[in-house]
Amino acid sequence: MSRRRFSSFFRRVRLPAVAGKPGISLVVALFCGLVFTGWGHPITAAAAERQLPFPQTPVDEGRQAGLDLLPPLPFAGATMDLPRLRREREELLASVNQAPQADNTVYTVSPSGVTELHLDVSRARDGGERWIEVSLSDQMLYAWDGDKLVNEFQISSGVLAYPTVTGVFRMWARTPSQTMSGGDRASGTYYNLPNVQWVQYFYGEFALHGTYWHNNFGTPMSHGCVNLTIEDAEWLFNWTFPEWDGSGGWIRTTESDATLVWVHR
Repeated sequence: MSRRRFSSFFRRVRLPAVAGKPGISLVVALFCGLVFTGWGHPITAAAAERQLPFPQTPVDEGRQAGLDLLPPLPFAGATMDLPRLRREREELLASVNQAPQADNTVYTVSPSGVTELHLDVSRARDGGERWIEVSLSDQMLYAWDGDKLVNEFQISSGVLAYPTVTGVFRMWARTPSQTMSGGDRASGTYYNLPNVQWVQYFYGEFALHGTYWHNNFGTPMSHGCVNLTIEDAEWLFNWTFPEWDGSGGWIRTTESDATLVWVHR
């Protein structure tokens, strides 16, 4: 296109006047828009950082926690940060020393899964220890005494949006009854369940417990916990904790009753 024709085209292509000002060239407007939106400039480090996901809370390695982390009953559980829990589990299982520890304290298991007890399933089997196997694919719980299967129950594990954590853990706290609540009212996930019975925590807020609000066992139904019938949960509570004296409240596990729990798909 010749310079004369280009000048003629440039004069004909105009935008309407804005706020009483003379119209501006479409080409000038487009150019200004590209400049203002950052065209031709590299993305700054601050802008690039804003485009990344928020960093996750780092794992507090070596933290030994007790019942002071649990609020007074009834317990209102917060929404679980499942990606964080999964990462903690993976780091724990990768770093845990499978050899027996020489230092044995009264409380050997923390809510984060850090333990001074052996986490090897084969050792529990060969040593005649009572231990629990949870199969998420079968939706079944198996109670083992060494290599002998003592009992088995149908369960309901976590749904797809709230999966049950997998790995090898130890019971860290128990209570015969509590109120469980959590979720969010705005999203329709809020729940408040009084008198949840025979609760046994094996990792953070993940627990085995009795369930009275549904009877659809064999199908994932929970927010991550392992649901059992009330009768099955009571049997399991008494089987893993024969020393229980009938007291209520929070009961911290010791080396003798921190039952091994193996959850797998």
